[in-house]
Amino acid sequence: MRYHLSDMLILEQVSESPKKPYRIIKGIVGKFDIEYKPSTGMIYPAIDRLLKAGYIKKTMDGYIITEEGKKYRSNNRENYEKLISNFMDNKLFFRNLRKAVRDLISTIKESDKSYIRENQETIIEEIGEISRKIKNKE
Repeated sequence: MRYHLSDMLILEQVSESPKKPYRIIKGIVGKFDIEYKPSTGMIYPAIDRLLKAGYIKKTMDGYIITEEGKKYRSNNRENYEKLISNFMDNKLFFRNLRKAVRDLISTIKESDKSYIRENQETIIEEIGEISRKIKNKE
């Protein structure tokens, strides 16, 4: 079976006790310190994959990990932890980047209009310079 981060997130959630999809999503949301909520469009296909692979089974109380699922989870734990770490770093970076861009736009909107008008070319050039540096890995 091809490796999916969503599969590992679900296996982690159902490793201790059965959970229904809503509780799986809530558990994943609670795992992260940052704003992240998996969609049902991610969860249900992953549940289907895990059922077909025999890694989880459906019970009256929800889904629970199987012995095969425990082996799969154990065999992929290191890769999973790296992916989670990268995911968290990227999510945090882009959240901070969005905040910085919003702050920049807000500052421009609230600034003295004549100053912005007189310096708009310089402002645009400096933003373009940042983009160029990132593109050229400077």
